[in-house]
Amino acid sequence: MWLCGHCLVESKRYEYIKEMRKYIDVDVRGGCGKSCDEKPPCMESLTPNYKFYLSFENSLCQDYITEKFFKLFNKDIHVVPVVRGKVDYEKYFPENTFINAANFKTAKDLALFLLNLGSDIESYSKYLEHIDLYRETDDYLKTAGCTLCKALNTKKMEPKIYNIKEWFVNGSQCDQNVKDTL
Repeated sequence: MWLCGHCLVESKRYEYIKEMRKYIDVDVRGGCGKSCDEKPPCMESLTPNYKFYLSFENSLCQDYITEKFFKLFNKDIHVVPVVRGKVDYEKYFPENTFINAANFKTAKDLALFLLNLGSDIESYSKYLEHIDLYRETDDYLKTAGCTLCKALNTKKMEPKIYNIKEWFVNGSQCDQNVKDTL
């Protein structure tokens, strides 16, 4: 499943998914596919019917991860996220809690891997077991603000001033020309 409001973006994710659809069924919802007016919110109501959720970025920017990736760790959602972005996901997130499109040479290779993984119940279940170890909990929500406040008030860091326009436009934080992996 892919839930998306913007189709033609710098990351060429729509084109990438069109290529994947030649080899595997991808249900596209939102502005780029079938409408998504269901209550509860679209993602929560649809994901019980799917094994994977394509969490692909609009732009391939260093250190940017869409909020949809984090929503997949909600205790009521049981899918394996498939990510595509410029972030080094392996550096920041536990292994076997997502599948990174960057680890595949082409969209076809990724699609065939997902097809095989989805039909291998034992291997697929291992992903869900790992994801369950990192579910969002009510305790986390209660303490997250306190943890952040404590860190902001006790960590000693050198002040930095950034030119945000320079960072985005000229700092090569975002890939302007997406590598052809179709």
